[in-house]
Parts: sequence; C-alpha cells; structure tokens
Amino acid sequence: MHMENENEISIPDEQRQRLITVLESLEGQVKTQNSMRNAFLKGIVYGLGTVIGATILVALFGGILAEAINLLTEEPGLTESVKITTS
Repeated sequence: MHMENENEISIPDEQRQRLITVLESLEGQVKTQNSMRNAFLKGIVYGLGTVIGATILVALFGGILAEAINLLTEEPGLTESVKITTS
C-alpha cells in the first residue's frame, strides 16, 4: 500500500494545470498593477484631477464671493452705513 505524505494534497493533473494557469495569470496582473509606469500614470491622473478640482472650487467660491460683494455695494443703505463706520 502506498502511503502519501501528510502535507501533500492529491489534486488531479487537470486541476493542477488549471491552478498553475490561474496563478500565472494573477502574477502577470499583479506585476502590471505594481509597475513603475502604472504608478507614474496614476500619479499624473491624480495630480491633474486635484488641480482641476481645486480650480473649479476656487472659481465657484470666487464667483459667489464676487456676487455677494456686488450685492452689498449696490444696496444704498448698506454702503452708507459702511462709509459711516469706516470714516
């Protein structure tokens, strides 16, 4: 009678070959994701997104602030009270 080692798992050859194929595929995907080129491109996209997003937010808040200042300067009662307190 043939005794198998306790640590050895009996897997049919077909399944073993499929597992090897899947592991090789996963290894290729991990190498691609961890490549310097991929990290560099992710950094560029992240940086550009941050700059564009910050620009849009500054433009929106700047526009709102400009409109608020224009409304305050157009109100005659408000500008007179501001002139009196600043003099």
